[in-house]
Amino acid sequence: WPDGALRLRRHASASCPGAGVLEIQWLRKQAVSSARAQVSAMVPGREPVTAWLSSGTYEVPSEPRPGLEDQALFQQLQALRLVRLAPDGTVDLAPRDLLAWAAAPASARAAELSDWKDAPGGTETARALRRLYRMADGAFVRQQIAVFNAERRLLAVRTRAGAAQGEWAANVGGSAAGTTVGLPPAASALFGDLPQGWSAWTRVAQWPDAEPGAATRMHLALAPNTSHVELMLVGRLEGVEGGRVLERTPACTGRLCARRDAVTRLVLAPEPGAASITFSATPLPLAELASPGDARYRFLRVEDGKLVWHPLDNTAPAPTARGSARIADRSGTPLWTGGAPTAEAVRAGLAPLVGVRAEQANSVAGMLERLGGVHDANLTVDLALQTLAQDILDCVGLKRGHWVRGACAGGASVPAGRHAGFVVVDTQTGEILVAAGAGMGDPLAAPWPEVRDFDRANPAASPLRLPAFQHDGGVHSSPGSTFKIVSALGLELAAQRNPGLDTLLAGLPLSAINRTAHERGFEFRTDAPTYPLDLRRAHVTNYRDGQLDRRAAEGRFGLPQALTYSLNTWFAWSAELSDASLEGKPDGGIPMLQALDPHALGLARPIAGMARLVGFERSWRLDGGLLPPDFRWNRWDALQTTPAHIDPIRSRHELRQMAIGIRMQATPLQMALAAGAVGEGKVVTPVLLRTLDGKPAAPAEGPQLAVRLDRIKAGMKGVIERGTAAGAFRTAVPPAVRAGLYGKTGTAPTTALGPDGERHAVATVWFAGWLEPNSLPGQAHRWALAAYASHSDATGGEHAAPVVAAFLAALARNDEQAAKTPVSERLGR
Repeated sequence: WPDGALRLRRHASASCPGAGVLEIQWLRKQAVSSARAQVSAMVPGREPVTAWLSSGTYEVPSEPRPGLEDQALFQQLQALRLVRLAPDGTVDLAPRDLLAWAAAPASARAAELSDWKDAPGGTETARALRRLYRMADGAFVRQQIAVFNAERRLLAVRTRAGAAQGEWAANVGGSAAGTTVGLPPAASALFGDLPQGWSAWTRVAQWPDAEPGAATRMHLALAPNTSHVELMLVGRLEGVEGGRVLERTPACTGRLCARRDAVTRLVLAPEPGAASITFSATPLPLAELASPGDARYRFLRVEDGKLVWHPLDNTAPAPTARGSARIADRSGTPLWTGGAPTAEAVRAGLAPLVGVRAEQANSVAGMLERLGGVHDANLTVDLALQTLAQDILDCVGLKRGHWVRGACAGGASVPAGRHAGFVVVDTQTGEILVAAGAGMGDPLAAPWPEVRDFDRANPAASPLRLPAFQHDGGVHSSPGSTFKIVSALGLELAAQRNPGLDTLLAGLPLSAINRTAHERGFEFRTDAPTYPLDLRRAHVTNYRDGQLDRRAAEGRFGLPQALTYSLNTWFAWSAELSDASLEGKPDGGIPMLQALDPHALGLARPIAGMARLVGFERSWRLDGGLLPPDFRWNRWDALQTTPAHIDPIRSRHELRQMAIGIRMQATPLQMALAAGAVGEGKVVTPVLLRTLDGKPAAPAEGPQLAVRLDRIKAGMKGVIERGTAAGAFRTAVPPAVRAGLYGKTGTAPTTALGPDGERHAVATVWFAGWLEPNSLPGQAHRWALAAYASHSDATGGEHAAPVVAAFLAALARNDEQAAKTPVSERLGR
C-alpha cells in the first residue's frame, strides 16, 4: 500500500458467531527518524503477534523458550490423563489419593474413583500428583482450574448497600456450597451500565458434587423487624420461601444478554417473624458470555474442544510505586495526592480524569505512573470554574432544573441513559479550562473490582469515561445542527472556486433561489419545509416545518439566515451544490465515492474536508507535547480524545444528512474547537496537561482556516440575538456578556428504549459557540464553549443552551457559589 500497509484480520465474536468481526487497519509508514517501528509476525493457525521495536538489530530464537513450571506441570498432567474436560464444561483433576486405592481395588473408594482407571500408575504419576497437591506450582495450577470452573456457571446475589442483613449461605442438592465475593470479569457484559448503590456480590464459587439439575438455594439471615429486602440476582429465579415478591424486574442490559431475566432485581417482603429468606435459582452458564478479550486475564482456555494453558505475558515492565504522582489544577490546588483523588477533585467531578484508584491505568495519574519515577503535573483545568460547571451540568443538563443564585431549583428524574458534557477552552492557548461530564455513573459508588472489570468489558459505557471529550460511538453522540458550523466552513471553501455558490451564500432574493433550483432540476423551494419535494423519496425536513420564506432578511436569504434559524433544507441543497462528486446535478454523479487516503476528497467534498481540518477523524492528544515520543498510548487514556467521526457516505441522501450533522459522532470538546476555530480564524489545538515536572506544554500551532468568516459569524450572532438560542440567553445573561457571544444550537433526533419496553423518540441536544475577550471581568482571551445532553425531549435551544447561559450568568454575577475572585485572578492572567 502506498506509504504503508493494509492489514485485514478476522476475529471471532460471541455477538455475531456466524461471521465474526473484520478489522481493517491502515498502517502508515513512519519517518526514517522515528524511534520505533511496528513489526508483526504471522504465525500459522494463531493470531499475529505485533510489537513496537526501537531501532536496532534483533535475533529471534529458532526454538520457543522453555515453558514456565506451572505450564510444564499442566502439560504433564494432560499427558498422564490426570486432568480432563468434563461433559459439563468444567475441568476435573485426579484426586490426590488416586494411587492409594490401586492396592485395594475392591474398596469402596476404588469404585468411586473408577472414572480415572485410564490414568497410568507408576513413579511419574506419583511425582506429578505430589507436585499438584504439595508444591507451589501445583497450587497455582489448582487455583487457575478453580477460576476456570467458577466461570463455567454463575449464581450470585447482592442487596442494597447499607441494608442491615446477615451473611449469605448457599447449598446445592442439600450440600453446602462455598461462596466468594465479586463476579468474574466476563460477567460485566451482563450490564449496559454499572450498577450503583449496591453491596458487594456473593457468588457461589465451589460447587459440590450433586445430581444434574439439583436445586441451588441461597439463604439470607434477616435483621429483626425487616420490612422489605431489595436484592439483585444473577441467575434464573425459580422460587422464594419465607417471603413474597413485591417487585420482579428483568435487569440484564448488557450486550451479551441472551435473556433479560438473566439478571433480576427483586423486592421481597419477609413473612411475619421470618428469620431468613430462601430462594432457589438456576445458575447462568457463563460460556455464552465470554468474549475474546477475557482470555487476556486467564491462563486456562478451551481451543478446538481441548484444554490449553496460555501463560500471560509477564515481560511488561513492573509498575512503579503507587501514588508516585502529584497532580494539581492550573493554580496549584491539589487534585491527586497520596495515591488518591482529593476531596476537591471528587467534588468537581474530576476523579475519573485524574484517577479513582492508583490501579486506574488510563487516568492521568495512571499515565504518569507508566512513565516510571515520581512526577509533578499541573492540568489546565481551573478548579473553581470546573466545580461551577459540574454543578450546573448536573442541575440543568442532567435534571433540566434551573440554576438560581448558586443552587439548583426544580429538576426532574433523569431518564435512563442520559449523558451530558460541558467544556470551556481558551482558544488563544488551547487550554481546556472546564471538562465536565455527567450521567456516566459514579465510579466511587461501586466496589473497585467491579468498576475495573466493567471498564474492561464495556469501556465505552464505563463510569471512568470522560463525556467532555470521549464518546461511545453510538447514535446518541450526533452533533446535529451544531455541525452546520463545519458545513458553513465547507461551503465557504467551495465558494472560493464556485462564483454561483458564493452568490447563494451572500443571499439572493427568494424568487431567484427558486428559479435557480428549477432551472438546474433540483426539487427545492423556499416555501417548502422538506427537500426534495417528493416525500416518497428520502428527504430532510426543517424543524417544525419551517420555511425559508419566513426567515428572509429584506426578501433575501443566504448563509447568515440559514445558520440563525437552522434551516435543514437549505444546508442539504447547498451541500449538494458544493460537492464535486455530484457534478452539480440533481441526479447521478458518484456520491458513494470513498477516500482511500484520508485527505483525498478534501476539495472534492469540502464539508468533510473542513471537518477533518478542524479535528474530525483525529484523536487529539492533550499532553501538549510533554509526554515522550515513544509513550505507549492506549485508546481510553485520559489525555486522549475519542475521534469525532463521520459515517461513510454511500448515497446522495447520506451526504445531505452529513450537512445537517446526522450519522456522525462528536464530543463537546470537538464542537467547541470547531466554533473556536471560527472565532480565531485558525484551528485550535487543545491541551489539558499544562506542566510536567516544571516544563510547560507547547502544543503545535493550528493551521489557518483560509476561508471567508464574516457570513458565518453573522449567522452565529443571529442565533444568540433572534434565532434558536435567543430564548435561553435573552433574560438569563446580561447584555454586556451577550454582546460578545456567538453560537449554534443542535438537535439530533434518535430513539431510545423506554421503561415500557417500547422505543420512543428522543434527541441529543447541543450548543456550541464562543465568547469574545473581555466579555466577563478579567477574561482576557476568547473562550470556546460547548454543551450537550442525550435522551432529551427538548431542543438544543431549550436544553443545552441553558447550561451555557447559567454558567455565564453565574460568572457575570460572581455570586457566592460561582467565583470568589475575578476571572483574571483565577486563570493567572
